[in-house]
Amino acid sequence: MITDRFDPGPTGTFKSLCRNYPDDTVFSGADGFRALWGPIFYRGRANGRARLLVIGQDPAQTEAVTRRILSGQAGRRVQGFVEKLGFTRSYLMVNAFLYGIYNQDMALPHLNDPEIVAYRHQWLEAAFEPGRIEAVVTFGTPAFNAWTAFTATPAGQAVLPTVAFHKALHPTADKPGGPISRKDLLDNWNVALQSLHAGIQHPDLATPLALYGDDFAPEELPEIPSRDLPPGIPAWMRRTDFWASMSDSPGTERASISIEVP
Repeated sequence: MITDRFDPGPTGTFKSLCRNYPDDTVFSGADGFRALWGPIFYRGRANGRARLLVIGQDPAQTEAVTRRILSGQAGRRVQGFVEKLGFTRSYLMVNAFLYGIYNQDMALPHLNDPEIVAYRHQWLEAAFEPGRIEAVVTFGTPAFNAWTAFTATPAGQAVLPTVAFHKALHPTADKPGGPISRKDLLDNWNVALQSLHAGIQHPDLATPLALYGDDFAPEELPEIPSRDLPPGIPAWMRRTDFWASMSDSPGTERASISIEVP
C-alpha cells in the first residue's frame, strides 16, 4: 500500500485566493501566456505555517501536470537550495505570474498590470499575515521585481525590517550556450546561501552551511516531496526531470504537452 503524504490543499485566505483569481481574460489579452493550462498557484505550505518565502517566475509544462509550481528541473534545484537553509517543509513558493509564459517578450511587460499585481500582493500579504516568515529569496529578475513592487506597499514596508532577503539567479539561468555558466549560477547561489543562512532562526532542521561546488551533486537535486503535491502524483514525476515537454507541432504550441514516462 502506498502511504505517501500529500498536500491537503490551502486553508484560510489562501483557499479563498484559489477560489477567486484573475481569469484567463486578464492574461489572454497578452499573447505571451499559456492561459489554456489554467492557473497554478503555489507549492509548499499554504496554511500560514511557512517560515521561508520563495518567489519564482511562472509555471512551465511540468507544473501544468502536477498543479504545483517549481516541481520540475527548476523545482528540484530550488528544493535543494531551501533544504540547505534547513527547510524541509516550512516554506511557501509562489510565482510572479499565475499562468505559464508562452513568449517572454510578450508576457514580461505585463508583470505590473494592475489586476496581476493586486492579486499577487494578496498572496504575499497572506504569506506574511501570520508573522512567521523569516526569510525571502527571489529567483530571477521578474521575481525580484515582483518583490520590489510589494515592498513599496504599506504591507511590504511593514515586513521589510523583519525578514532576511536575497536576490538569486533563476534556477535554470545556466542555459546551454548562454552567458551564465553552471559555475556562475552556483557561485551566485552560494552568496545567497551565506546571506540568508545567518538570518534563519527556526529551521525545520538545523543544518550547517554547505556551499555548492562547480556543479550540482546528486544530493543537491532532491525529489519534490510528496507532501507538496496533490494526492496520486506518481513518484517518477517527483524524482525525474524532462518527462513533460511542449509540443513542437505548428499550431498546437500553446495547448499541447507531451508526457513520456521515464
